[in-house]
Amino acid sequence: MSHSAFRSGWLGALVVAGALGSTGCSTFVRIGPGDMAVVHAPDGVARSALQPGDYHLGVDDTTTAYSVRSQEKEEPLDVLSSDGLRIVLDTSIRYHVVPGDVVALDRELGKNYYDVLLGPTLRSQARKVVGRFRPEEIYSTQRELIEKQITDGVEGAIKGRHVQLEAVLIRNVTLPAQIQAAVNDKLEKEQSALKMKYVEDEQKAQDRVKLMQANDDAEREKIAAQSAADVSRIQAQAAADAKRVEGQGVAAYQQAVQPTITPQILRWREIEATKALAESPNTKLVLGGGSASTMLDLRGASTDNPYVAPRGESK
Repeated sequence: MSHSAFRSGWLGALVVAGALGSTGCSTFVRIGPGDMAVVHAPDGVARSALQPGDYHLGVDDTTTAYSVRSQEKEEPLDVLSSDGLRIVLDTSIRYHVVPGDVVALDRELGKNYYDVLLGPTLRSQARKVVGRFRPEEIYSTQRELIEKQITDGVEGAIKGRHVQLEAVLIRNVTLPAQIQAAVNDKLEKEQSALKMKYVEDEQKAQDRVKLMQANDDAEREKIAAQSAADVSRIQAQAAADAKRVEGQGVAAYQQAVQPTITPQILRWREIEATKALAESPNTKLVLGGGSASTMLDLRGASTDNPYVAPRGESK
């Protein structure tokens, strides 16, 4: 090597060293919102993950970023029903990485943790659960139960694996065309039967209401009739009691007055009555009672000179 060549190489190395010294021998890294990063250094993995922000790392350091936000991935599942019928479920799975477990997740599963853990677990649990149900149940009546059982199965299988399951949703169920038509026909018949049963139950309920109303009306009429009978009985009893009290009063009065009535008083009362009749302008013939029967002819007589004839004698 010539002296000039050696000199030029030395100067080039000095320039590179100076450039490295000016940057501090570091690598600039920015962690975005919703992400965390694991630092890989030549001597190993950092114990804690980097939070969102800007960092200067060593030249040889590298980072692996993980999203800790909720994520959703669509997953078509090819499964078999309890009778061996092939069914396709269009599902989606929602999940997120546990923020405090990012380093452990990177160490145990790595960046492709979905393909390693979540995807296979979802497919396995879906086949296990769907295999317990008939096609019409999967298609219609038991979809929510199937979702719950798949979710519970996946959640139990990935527990402690640094990923939190949020939900498994069945968006659509695809059956073979012939089976689809049969299932739809069966569902329509079931709906028709349920409708007829509802109409029958409604009619029975209305009949029961009418019967109850008729019974209530009959009971009210019975109570009204009984009340009217009670009122009549009470009124009759009250009238009888009033008559009895009145009779008792008259009897008591007569019993009290009887000893004071003498023949002279009776004669005086007779004369008073005769006088009252004589004062009347009408023509009259009066038959008197008593032991000495008399007949009064007041026709044309004055009150001062009435003619009194014994019975059997004419004027």
